[in-house]
Amino acid sequence: MEKRQGRGRPRISKLIAGEHSALYEKVITDGKQYRSLRSIADTAYVFTAASILSEAASEIEDLELLFSNQYVCRSVLNQLGRMSRSDGFSNKDVVTVAKAAIQGKKNGYSVKEIEQYIRNGRVTGEW
Repeated sequence: MEKRQGRGRPRISKLIAGEHSALYEKVITDGKQYRSLRSIADTAYVFTAASILSEAASEIEDLELLFSNQYVCRSVLNQLGRMSRSDGFSNKDVVTVAKAAIQGKKNGYSVKEIEQYIRNGRVTGEW
């Protein structure tokens, strides 16, 4: 009897790593068993955004506002990763929105406001 896929959407680790998803999840969870599927997916989206932004780091000014030793805008990175993985935006679009998020942070907007702006743009397509 063949193994059937569960109902609903496939897990993000399956979309990213394919048949190596179990190993990918083990790397994300650092071998810990208490991480939920939601926290694994959240971390996968953050890794996706971090990889896109690291490739384009030379063209993004003040990228350290999203990544610093004391604070990482995890919720903003999560939304940027979702843009790329779930919603099908191009890497160029993700970099453009990241630049806008950095500019918003410079202008004094909170991380929560920036996250809501990105989420609204992802869902409605209106920026």
